Amino acid sequence: MAGRIFIKCDDAQVLSTRDQYRDLNPKEKFRLKLHKTHCPGCRSFHTNNATFSRNLNKLKWVRLTDKEKLRIKKLLEKHMSR
Repeated sequence: MAGRIFIKCDDAQVLSTRDQYRDLNPKEKFRLKLHKTHCPGCRSFHTNNATFSRNLNKLKWVRLTDKEKLRIKKLLEKHMSR
């Protein structure tokens, strides 16, 4: 990607994903924005990726204690050894 203003769709999708984690420098942000203005597929990918990330962050994750993890591990080992 170095030295090019216009990027391929594969590169744009990688940048789009990195953008979700705020991991782009200004030059990469510009290249992604320029590409999305001309490519409806990548624009759609970026929108869907952002929606997915937002929905994933809304999930309530379950925290297990060490005791619960050990119990689950023992149950799995028991059923796998059959």
